[in-house]
Amino acid sequence: MTAKWLWFREMGLLRNMLQGLGIAFIFILPFTEPARILEGWKLVTGGIIPALAPIVFVLLMFDTLMSNILKDDGDEDQARILRKVIRTNLVVGLILICLWVYSFIGVLVG
Repeated sequence: MTAKWLWFREMGLLRNMLQGLGIAFIFILPFTEPARILEGWKLVTGGIIPALAPIVFVLLMFDTLMSNILKDDGDEDQARILRKVIRTNLVVGLILICLWVYSFIGVLVG
């Protein structure tokens, strides 16, 4: 593995999975239409994914908060990794919440 992608492994498996879930929701949210359908695939795209997206956002922000706290206590290598974690969490979280609002704007306004 090249040194370019080494920071991805340094962040840790759980953070990578959380960020990966956020990125998966980023790709799925534009195709969701929040609705009260209680059966089939529409339940997943219309109910479950729009409900889980804010939870993933909150988890990303909690991880950002804890990374910011731990960054001050660690050595320089750990601080470098945690700065990348913070930056990645903020980018994924911002895109995720913007797409969530975009998918819910019809329900919120109309």
